[in-house]
Amino acid sequence: MSAPSNRHSLVIVLVFLVAGIAIGVVAVAALLRDPSDDVAWVAVAAGVLCIAWGLTFRRLDDDSDTSTGRIGLLTTGLAMTLAYVVIRAVGRPVDSAVVGALAWPAWKTVNRLVDGWVRRREARGEAEGPDPAG
Repeated sequence: MSAPSNRHSLVIVLVFLVAGIAIGVVAVAALLRDPSDDVAWVAVAAGVLCIAWGLTFRRLDDDSDTSTGRIGLLTTGLAMTLAYVVIRAVGRPVDSAVVGALAWPAWKTVNRLVDGWVRRREARGEAEGPDPAG
């Protein structure tokens, strides 16, 4: 059963669909001018991810973990591609753009690792930190 439709969710879906189409059109126009433009190729991927994000958001179920996981993956991919495009658009080299694009998934990975470490530590009954009383 799909989530109830309302105006706010419809606006969010339409914004992502229109943004994806606009990004795709601009990227394809840039590719027609210069097929070797790395920013345009990544922008095409960003446009497709915007459209996919909007469609996936529209199909979210109230009790579906798979839809939530898909939205998370699409959001990470969208953040990575848009970070690359923006960093390259301001004139930074490719290596800076790649590092910038990988910052978000690296942050999420470190956060998950630390959360798991803390949960395992709490499950063993270890204290949460050093005792300030000494």
